[in-house]
Amino acid sequence: MTRLLKSSRNGAAKPEAPKKSGKKERTRQEIYRAAMKLFAESDYDKVTIEEICAEAGIAKATFFLHFAGKSALIGVFNEEVTRALTERLAEHEGTAEEELLLLVSLLRDAWELNATVLHKMLSEFLDQPALMPKAAEVNESVLAHVTRIVERGQERGEFSNDFPPQVAAVALVAAWSAFTAWWLQNPDMDRAEINRALMQFQLNGLRKKD
Repeated sequence: MTRLLKSSRNGAAKPEAPKKSGKKERTRQEIYRAAMKLFAESDYDKVTIEEICAEAGIAKATFFLHFAGKSALIGVFNEEVTRALTERLAEHEGTAEEELLLLVSLLRDAWELNATVLHKMLSEFLDQPALMPKAAEVNESVLAHVTRIVERGQERGEFSNDFPPQVAAVALVAAWSAFTAWWLQNPDMDRAEINRALMQFQLNGLRKKD
């Protein structure tokens, strides 16, 4: 099953994580849970859509009403991560830089807890250009989080006001996305150390300080 970080439910946060409700969403979640259970018990590549449908107790046509294929299940994983981010950021008090570091840490830890499955799922997902609009929808929520953090940093005088917060957010998230793609090619690297170095570079740049 998917493993996410523990989070409190006592706070409210803006922006909110994507919300879905009703029978359609319950079916999506059932399919997702059934698939992740099978992926944990067997190799991702060996699990068939037919087996996922049998585990979830649905018809194959129902699966394709909700997902274009196995790799499209990554969208539900990202939705869960976004909800966890919303809750953790709502209760966090600190500088804007600390909030960015927390966000990156939460993303990294959630992915590493499910690294074996996600490595294969993401590779397959990126090979299907038709699914990229779905990835953009998920990124919108992360972008909203980062934009608000940058805005707060600018309001507090922690960050420069020389750029719009939306532009900074796009640059930060784009770099993290590129880093994830690099991870696909280098799964054994020390991601924690590289993440820290990447964040320092993003905040401080290459220019030598006087």
